[in-house]
Amino acid sequence: MGRPGYLVGAWIALGLLLGARPAGAQTVRGWVEQADGVPIFGAFIMLEDSSGVVSRRVLSTESGSYRITAPAPGAYRLRADRIGYSAAVSPWLRLDEGEDLSYRFVIEPSPVRLREIRVEERARCTILPDEGIELQRVWDEALKAITATAWTGQQPYFRFDAVMHTQTLDNRGRPTAEAVLEEVRFYGRHPFRAIPAQDLVLGGFVQRPGGQVAYYAPDADVLLSDSFVRRHCFRLLRGQAESAGLLGLEFEALPQSRLPDIEGVMWLDPASSELRWLEFTYVNLEASIEQQGLGGMVEFARLPSGAWIIRSWWIRVPVVEWIPGQLQRPGRYRLMGIDEGGGQVLSVWLTARIAGLLPTDTLRVTPPPDSLLLRFDLEEPGFRARN
Repeated sequence: MGRPGYLVGAWIALGLLLGARPAGAQTVRGWVEQADGVPIFGAFIMLEDSSGVVSRRVLSTESGSYRITAPAPGAYRLRADRIGYSAAVSPWLRLDEGEDLSYRFVIEPSPVRLREIRVEERARCTILPDEGIELQRVWDEALKAITATAWTGQQPYFRFDAVMHTQTLDNRGRPTAEAVLEEVRFYGRHPFRAIPAQDLVLGGFVQRPGGQVAYYAPDADVLLSDSFVRRHCFRLLRGQAESAGLLGLEFEALPQSRLPDIEGVMWLDPASSELRWLEFTYVNLEASIEQQGLGGMVEFARLPSGAWIIRSWWIRVPVVEWIPGQLQRPGRYRLMGIDEGGGQVLSVWLTARIAGLLPTDTLRVTPPPDSLLLRFDLEEPGFRARN
């Protein structure tokens, strides 16, 4: 049997539908800050209409400033979400056509205290949001980081320098050769993207496009989707070993699920409420083989600006062969080895160069070219995140 395929950097980018600011657009701009004037950066500022629909969202800058454009004249209010703090909502604001409204959004911080959450043994399958306030609070904090990651991946003014790797392991997970590294650069989109969530719902996390087996990992858009939440149930865990001191949000496929799926844990820092990493394994595979060592990891990181990215990821998938049956013994699959693929972001830049996708004079924000935001050290391929 041939080697199965896996997802190694062939992530689908979202289309960039940006253009010049339309004539007559109505905007709200200003600063989000505490009552004592201390700016609040990295908060998600969302524009909500009278029906409760969020039409626009931005992250507040390091100075606490924000600027958000309304799709049409009308009544709106601002909602601010920040990791580790309860949401805040402004009074209703009236925007006339073409108006440029200045609004100082003053927030009294109300910390969310995940460190006080008790972890108790609960039913193995609880569907959000039915469990109760503690599980929902943890999910809400994870959701803030995931939402910010999805938003960051759609912004046109980031540049990502990354390294992709492939590696062959034996059936015990030991490398059989040196990893193959490839440097890559992406403008205006995040380098690590999954196929659309709806495709995973219909086809599962393991599919056969063109007859070749492909294993998929979840990105931020998949984790945000209603279809992912509906297909999984959740419970809380206390971390041990490398996750010691962290709070885990475990998810597993619904018992009635038959499609290839993933199960795993999202690990959060209870002191800061920040999402550290997600680890997962594959379930409901066709081949009955040993699953230990198969699966993957997605690590998250926050930029100094408050934006979030997928810092690194890897997937380990099986290399199997078919052993024909003899006499009364049925045939079976045997695990021959493991193929690993993944990637790491090494640096994140602000840039005005969008690799020819857009003329720079159409951008709402034109930062200095090649302005370094954050640099990461290159880790050994297949590493696990540590707290």
